[in-house]
Amino acid sequence: MNFSITQPNSQTRWNSFLLQNNASFLQSFEWGEFQEKLGRKIWRLAVDPSTNSGQAGEVLLQALVVKKTLALGKSYLYIPFGPCLKSGLTDEQKEQALEVLVVELKKIAKVQGSIYCYLEPFKALGSLNFKEPSALKLPQKRIQPQQTLVINLIPTEEQIFKSLKSKTTRYNIRFAQNKGVEFIAPETIGEKEIDIFYNLAQKSSQRDGFANYDKDYFNKLFSVSSQESPPHTKREGVSGELTNSDDNSRYGVGVKIKLFFAKHEGNYIAANIFVFFGKTAVHLFGGFDHNFRNLMAPYFMHWNQMLFAKNKMGCAIYDFWGIDEKKWPGVTHFKRSFGGKEIEYSKGFDIVFDTTWYKLFKLARKILKR
Repeated sequence: MNFSITQPNSQTRWNSFLLQNNASFLQSFEWGEFQEKLGRKIWRLAVDPSTNSGQAGEVLLQALVVKKTLALGKSYLYIPFGPCLKSGLTDEQKEQALEVLVVELKKIAKVQGSIYCYLEPFKALGSLNFKEPSALKLPQKRIQPQQTLVINLIPTEEQIFKSLKSKTTRYNIRFAQNKGVEFIAPETIGEKEIDIFYNLAQKSSQRDGFANYDKDYFNKLFSVSSQESPPHTKREGVSGELTNSDDNSRYGVGVKIKLFFAKHEGNYIAANIFVFFGKTAVHLFGGFDHNFRNLMAPYFMHWNQMLFAKNKMGCAIYDFWGIDEKKWPGVTHFKRSFGGKEIEYSKGFDIVFDTTWYKLFKLARKILKR
């Protein structure tokens, strides 16, 4: 069977394939647009088998590829939480589709001066017996979270609330509500809302000692949000597996980015950015004013965000986006107090195109402890 590789430009087709095969928003058409706005070159690659008539068949694989710069004029390619393989493929079909992708990546790398391609899968890819290139290496530094925590939003609101793991969590939600903390979900996001979020995010980063993106990053992020209207549906009391693929036509195929606030007596005290893709809500960024910590706003916000995701956006999955006991013990403990299901993603790996340069950069990173 012959295979061809194309670069699709249809947002609907691209995202529909991802949703049908339970992929991450990091492979979405909009995330590619966002990367371009950040000044990065991207490729959207699709692998499909050619039919006897020479026409392309059904897509087997899609991959959003992002070029990232390194020192000395070098670069690497990155596939965030991808590639996405069609569900139900045989091991042979997976291997063939991945082999075609790797050959194309090698071509791109040669033109772009890329040393390697970092694949960070969302789901297991199967056996990786590539003919070329031969070097598959574990990367030194992961970009996306290795683990996350998700809440099933399919049960009723009462059932979800009762299932929260800690009694303290339920108490803190009620406490914040009784203290008059307000939950705000703006219909539109403008400069004012982004400024409020950014100021809160800066306070959190300064207190907790981690780097924050500049404000322009968030302006560009919101600029790629889909304008399609979300479904206003309730889906309660139905059991089922957590998936992003079932009945996706009801939920639209665009990425929607929302900003939520907690407010108390005129003060904005917490803010969170969420990405909605299919039936999944992902908590991507947050900010919090520690001076108001006694009001327990973060607990209150997550509960109200769950209700918004469930009732306003038709979501079945609420993703806390990253837990790690060693790196973020406090944040991990907080997220685990909500219960849910812990998920560990497949290990990432580097496909090395230039062994000499790869060894040099690997050594440099080790020296710099990056």
